[in-house]
This record gives sequence, structure tokens and C-alpha cells, in this order.
Amino acid sequence: MTTLSTEYLQKHLGRLQRSLPMALFNRFLEIDVMTQAASLSFYALLSLAPLLVLLLWLTASLYPPAQEALVQQVAQLAGGSAAEVADTVIRNATDQPGIGSLAGLWSTLLLFIGATAVFAQLQNALNLIFRTDKQRLDGIMAWLKKRVFSFGVILALGFLLIVSMIATTALQVVFARLPSVLPAVGYVTTLALYSVAFAFLYRYLPDRTVNWRQAFVGGVITALLFALGRYAIGVYIAKAAPGSAYGSMGTLVILLVWMYYASVVFFVGALLTAVIDERVRSHRKLREAGVDPDHPPEVIATPVAAGAPTLPDTPARS
Repeated sequence: MTTLSTEYLQKHLGRLQRSLPMALFNRFLEIDVMTQAASLSFYALLSLAPLLVLLLWLTASLYPPAQEALVQQVAQLAGGSAAEVADTVIRNATDQPGIGSLAGLWSTLLLFIGATAVFAQLQNALNLIFRTDKQRLDGIMAWLKKRVFSFGVILALGFLLIVSMIATTALQVVFARLPSVLPAVGYVTTLALYSVAFAFLYRYLPDRTVNWRQAFVGGVITALLFALGRYAIGVYIAKAAPGSAYGSMGTLVILLVWMYYASVVFFVGALLTAVIDERVRSHRKLREAGVDPDHPPEVIATPVAAGAPTLPDTPARS
């Protein structure tokens, strides 16, 4: 009876260790997601001003009322405090020198570097989560390549922002006679656009190929967590008032709290995407080898005789 109980316990413990929640928990601790989120939120705060200015430049030429719409999108995503900061940044950006002058060229270069810094840091963190070998690239060309790619991500987000604005306007026209339905339809549309944006980042930012299906699953879950978290973080900010002790800097502190939460949610979605993608790849390889992935063969350790030579340990793949 004791032997059966031990075997039963070992069987279920092994199943628990191979389960998806345990794999997510182990990867969460391995990557140190909370520290990665703190680092990303700091870079996001530094890149906020140049990123907003670049997005405004990209969208204003195609959509004239882009400034007001951009502030509305920020308010919808991160709340009124973030919208106030965004509005201040955009208004101050109009006082910058023109691109035709030397000061304007220097300002544009710094704008490009600052706006892409957050995506470079985001790519490094995703490489850790997805266990990518290409975590460090040497040389100025590699650095420039990453910056150009990050700028491409900004272009894609700018395009998605324009699509969101056009979709909002179209929905207002289509459902003009059904005002009670408009909020629900707008909410679903926004959720779908966020899902596409997150799936795009999970697909293309890591330095390895991620299947679109797994990327989209992670994008949808991250978008849902954002939707739930907007209410939760709003209640926390209203009740705890983390910025009240900082006086005039309170709005900035509230924005930093939101960025930290958003970074944690994004990395949790990335963890889920990475683990699911790895499991799908592993199961596919097992099936190709003729092995049932649900019942893999157990490896039985053979005791080594005393005095027998042993092979040196192989270093783990970093």
C-alpha cells in the first residue's frame, strides 16, 4: 500500500511539474519578471516624450485631428493622469526647432534614439523570456539595426493608431441610430486592436520566430488582462493615492505605477506565449519521432558502479 501511494504521489507530482501553470511559475522566477518590468517602465518613462512626438508626426500628416485623438487613446488606455502628461508633452513639442536647422537635426536624432530605447529594452527582455540565443549583438551596425527595427515597430503602432481612429469614427457613423450599442461595440473593437498589437510585438520583437497562433493567443490574453487591470489599477490609484505624497510630481508617479503594471501584464502574456510555443514545438518533434507527447517514455536512471569513470557535466545552454 505504501509503495502504491508513493508511486501515485510521484506520478501526480511529475504531472504537476510538467503542467502549464508550473512552467509559467518557474519561468516567472527564472526571468525575474518584476525586475524586468521595473526596468522597462523606467525606459518607457524616458521614451514617453519622444515616442509621443514621433507618433504625432506620423499620424498628423494622414489624420489632421491626430493630437486630440492621440490624447483620447492614451486616456482610454492609461487613464486621465497619463492623458494630462501626454497633452503637456505634445503641446511643448510645438516649440522645438525645425528640422532644417542644425539644432533641429540634432533634436531629431536624439528624438529617434529616445523613442526607440524602450523597444530595444523590450526586445532584450523578450529574448530572455523566449530563451533566444541572440541576446547580445556586437558592433555599431547591429545596434543601428535594432534601432531601425524599433523605429519600424513605431511605424506599425502609428498605423494601428490611425486604424483605431478611423474605426472609432466609422462605428460612430454606423451605430448613430443605436447609441446604446455603441459603447459595447467600441470596447470590443478596441480589445481586438490591442490583441493585434500585442500579437505583433510577440511575433516580431524576439530574435526567433514565434508562431502566429501562439502569438495571437498571448495577445488576446494580454489585452484581456489590460482591460481588467485598467479597472483594478484605477481603484488602487483612487484608494491608495500613491502620488499624493509627491505633490506636483504626483501625476508622474501615478503614470510610473501604471507603466509598471502594464509591463508586468505584457511580460506575463509573453511568458504564456513563449511556454505554449515551446510546448507546441516539442509536441510536434515528439510526434515526428513517433512518440506520444501525452505519454512520453520515462527515463530510468541507472546507478553507476563505484570507481566507474564518469563523463563531465555539459554546461547548460544559456
